[in-house]
Amino acid sequence: MSNTLYTIKSFFRFYLRAITRFQVHAPHAYEITSALLEDKRRYYAFRDVEAVRRKMLDSPVVVEQEDFGVGNDGGAAMVRKVPVRQLARIASSSPRQGRMLFRLAQWLKPARVLELGTGVGIGTLYLAAAARNARIITLEGSAACAHVAHTNLEILGLDKNVQIRTGPFSHTLGPALRELGKVDLVFIDGHHQQKAVLEYMEQCRPFLHAGSLVVLDNLYWSAGMTSAWEQLLQEPSVRLALDVFELGVLSFNPDIRVSQQYRLVPVRWKPWKQWGL
Repeated sequence: MSNTLYTIKSFFRFYLRAITRFQVHAPHAYEITSALLEDKRRYYAFRDVEAVRRKMLDSPVVVEQEDFGVGNDGGAAMVRKVPVRQLARIASSSPRQGRMLFRLAQWLKPARVLELGTGVGIGTLYLAAAARNARIITLEGSAACAHVAHTNLEILGLDKNVQIRTGPFSHTLGPALRELGKVDLVFIDGHHQQKAVLEYMEQCRPFLHAGSLVVLDNLYWSAGMTSAWEQLLQEPSVRLALDVFELGVLSFNPDIRVSQQYRLVPVRWKPWKQWGL
């Protein structure tokens, strides 16, 4: 089954089982759900980031991308020539996903953010715009993509508190974690393979604290990614898990006595749920 077909079928299964915030009664989970899915406020940052995306979609530039992630078994990087417009269109956070990242970061107010998978920087821009006082380290395998991302950060004046580290995650993740010491928000958006995701989570875990959140991208990109998510849900240390299809959010807060797991959609996708139907 192709990844696209798998994702489409997974969405229909997800939608049938999903609830809205009206069925979420735990206060902490309700707050995060409201920030992610129900905040209707618009920000200038949304317009600015999407203007950068449109500029890339019109770009004639082709970069040599070093890919240590999808389709790579962890060996030497696969180098391929890729148009910047293609990276902006299919390999970047969507506008909806970017807005969710922004609102989550705005709600959490993190001081230290770690992103795995900068790409050309769309997700990074949303995070940096929401957490302007945070220290952000973002990891990218491709030096060419990192250069594009840094240029985009400079365009929006968001480069002061963001550091991009290039190279395979196996080389850059450990040093970044040790440099940050503790991490408030982790966004894993690179190397979409089950084994790799679980390994990155294991590396990050000692650097998380009760208030930390971990965000995973592409839960339904493949059966392997879904399996990685489901495996994480079985871990006793995961106290709260929110699945909004595009993203999965994990909390390891030990103060949450009973483990909570929710599949969630915006109220407008299932309006009848607000009346208990």
